[in-house]
Amino acid sequence: MIRRRLASTSLLLVISVVAYLISVSCANRGNGPQGGPKDIMPPRPQKSIPDANSLNYKKNRIDIIFDEIVQVQNTFDNIIISPPQKQAPTVKAIGKKISVELQDTLKDETTYTIFFGDAIVDNNENNVLSGYSFSFATGESIDTLKMSGTLIDAATLNPIAGVIVGIHSDLSDSAFTSKPFDRITKTDKNGNFSITNIRSGKYRIYALDDVGNNYRFDMPDEKIAFSDSIFEPSASTNVVADTIYRDSVVRLSTGKTDTLRLVDTVIRKFDVRYSPDSIVLRAFVEDYYNQYVVKKLRPDVRHFTIYFNAPNKELPRTEGINFDIDKGVVVEPNSRGDTIDYWLKDTALWAIDTLKLRLTYMKMDSTHNLVEQTDTISLRSQKRRAKSDKNSTQEFLTLISNAKGSINYFDTIEISIPTPAEMDMVKKISLQRRVDTIWQPQKSTIMAIDSVGRRYRVAATLQPSQTYRLVVDSAYFRDIYGNVNKGTTFDFSVKSKDVYASLTLEMGVFTGKEIIELIDKNERVIRRAIADKQKVRFDNLDAGTYYARLFVDLNGNGKYDVGNFAEKRQAEPVYYYSKSFELRQMWDNEEYWNYRELPILRQKPQEIKKVIERKK
Repeated sequence: MIRRRLASTSLLLVISVVAYLISVSCANRGNGPQGGPKDIMPPRPQKSIPDANSLNYKKNRIDIIFDEIVQVQNTFDNIIISPPQKQAPTVKAIGKKISVELQDTLKDETTYTIFFGDAIVDNNENNVLSGYSFSFATGESIDTLKMSGTLIDAATLNPIAGVIVGIHSDLSDSAFTSKPFDRITKTDKNGNFSITNIRSGKYRIYALDDVGNNYRFDMPDEKIAFSDSIFEPSASTNVVADTIYRDSVVRLSTGKTDTLRLVDTVIRKFDVRYSPDSIVLRAFVEDYYNQYVVKKLRPDVRHFTIYFNAPNKELPRTEGINFDIDKGVVVEPNSRGDTIDYWLKDTALWAIDTLKLRLTYMKMDSTHNLVEQTDTISLRSQKRRAKSDKNSTQEFLTLISNAKGSINYFDTIEISIPTPAEMDMVKKISLQRRVDTIWQPQKSTIMAIDSVGRRYRVAATLQPSQTYRLVVDSAYFRDIYGNVNKGTTFDFSVKSKDVYASLTLEMGVFTGKEIIELIDKNERVIRRAIADKQKVRFDNLDAGTYYARLFVDLNGNGKYDVGNFAEKRQAEPVYYYSKSFELRQMWDNEEYWNYRELPILRQKPQEIKKVIERKK
């Protein structure tokens, strides 16, 4: 009787537990199935047709099977074939398989390499199989040599991503401009490249931002790099000893145990090193500009502007068609010569709704040569001038000056005017300094600093920690239309010398051709100086973070010059100080700099280094 009761009790307990578990399961049904850890592994190739590094393969189709469903993305930008193909391959992803169909006829006794870049991703998480390549040979052997290095921008030392690097066994200069490369690769996101499956021989190496998609340098606006050296790739095998240890437990005299690490086996491994493996290519675009008229505007009836794509060495010739352009027209080119304003003094021309003229200038033709071009231009005013009447108000000139707020004692005071103007020497302009409560006149001179009178400079000696004002009489400036300025006062103060810092660079090496530039984090030039002595000093710097770079002015023209392939001339060398300068007020900082001490790839500070992406 007791056994029956125990069995009934046990059965009831089991039923209760099962019911509880079912109820908990039902209560959590809304949570759905709980997945495992997130997949972070890229797809892996399992097999292929043909096998990797196969010999005597003559077919144009390659199939690669992966361990999961895959996709291919951005095939045009990612996938390249070496040697380069005239026709782009067809690449398809079907389930776990990627098929590549080569459109060109395969060459005999040639090693082919398919670089996938970042094209292969898995179907679920878009994990990228980065840098994967596949090779096969149409002959009895497969080429195995390599050349590698880094591509950087010559002017900024920034790495350049996504640009073709190729080699030529034809060592003549014309090969780069007339033939496709023998073998190619693309730089990765850090500017690094590796050209693989190279045959024994001697080669020249180049980089090419291939705008024409023909694997040759035949367009002047293509970014290029070339080396002055001839390379002969090689491989060397080194024997490296690797030790395998085992643990042994020993009993000490104290009765305690300890673990000893004992040598189990010494394994000899073979390490293959390919050379050259540290080529540095410095890329640039030649001093080329495509000259043409970008646009022309007539914002109001009084003037019009013509914008060019590049500077003009000489002013274009203009001939009015329905007006006399030689009568009362003021011509104002900007400092670069790529923007030219034409101011119409003759009010009779304002009434012409659409001005027509012939413009003759040097334009780039289809063969990339500058030839004389004449265009007919029509200019319709975008804004009509209001008719004058008794109620019309006087139009005054607006004066703009940097003499406001707080300025440096070494700054130059400037005044700008929106239209060409002249000074009335009968009127006055006065610079005054406040002494106690009295404004005392200061010695100063004023002069125009452009050809048409829109910018003026007030030359004066400013004293630190002082308060000034610049007083301009009414009608001191009169523009070509008869408008004058109102009486205007600019109030400003001059900073104390205590707010500045200084930096002295002691040059470990210099030739007198080095030009040093202090730059900010955006690489904007703050100061510039020639390194013509052991110590180069920069005074009156605002407190803050600075960086330094220099270029060697090989031709002595005072500016940075890019290279030229036809002249076998590299861009002028650029170097960076490897650290930043943290300058504080009233501090005198001195640093030593031997710009040849560090390898070029280790010079630029990481915080201002930026990867240059190829424009697509």
